[in-house]
Amino acid sequence: MKSRVSPWASWGLCASFLLAVITGIIINYPYRAEIPLISTVGIEGTVPFGALFRYLHYYSGQLAFLLLIWHTTEALLGQSYRYRRPFFWTTLISTYPLTLLVLFTGYIIRGDETGLLAGRIAENLALKLPLIGELINRLLFAVMEEGAHRAYLAHVFLSWGLLVGLISWHFRLRRLELQDLALWASVALLLALLFPPSLEFAPLATHAKGPWFFLGIQEALRYFSPYLAGLLFPALPLLLLWLCKWWPKRAALGLLLWHVVYLSFTLVGALR
Repeated sequence: MKSRVSPWASWGLCASFLLAVITGIIINYPYRAEIPLISTVGIEGTVPFGALFRYLHYYSGQLAFLLLIWHTTEALLGQSYRYRRPFFWTTLISTYPLTLLVLFTGYIIRGDETGLLAGRIAENLALKLPLIGELINRLLFAVMEEGAHRAYLAHVFLSWGLLVGLISWHFRLRRLELQDLALWASVALLLALLFPPSLEFAPLATHAKGPWFFLGIQEALRYFSPYLAGLLFPALPLLLLWLCKWWPKRAALGLLLWHVVYLSFTLVGALR
């Protein structure tokens, strides 16, 4: 029996992520990790159409993550986990933290207030991991010691790794149609024109806010220990997603409750 999941979200995800990689290649040439904020401002101010390409890169990455959420929600509602082998279900779930890392490191390498805050919090949380914390920090962040260099490398290599994974899995079914790419490029372009993403130049403040998808964790860190709020809390939905294959009702209830709590933290953090 086949899974009752429409290909709309999955092909939109592929198209958006491919667009993010293409625009990322374009803005990569003038970017310098040793002067991240100056490079980002220079891309917008001096490179021909640099601001447009950066905005497209930003929004196509955001769309890819939102479409991943949509795709996974469809998989849950359509009970596609019943027809997927554990390896493929685990692979789908693993794209969540990888995609979040790509988005998160993208904020870090901007070098503005939001990026600096995101990098410092990420490094401190990584170092809280037992046994592997120092290694994870060296591979992905090391912001205090090396600035944006490690985050930049992680952003590039994780992006290409995810793109290869998407191509190897989805493109074996059919080729990505030009109209798919054009549609989601148009959506990203519309968002870029209506809501150009701004940079934050002010010095780090007490109430500085990180990326929108990180606000819930940032707010939870005000009330709970870094180990609980920054590590166990965000890892819980991944575990619940994985358990959906074996205990769908209990795991689905747990996911619903987790999202209610997380959205509440996010709302408080956004209004603070």
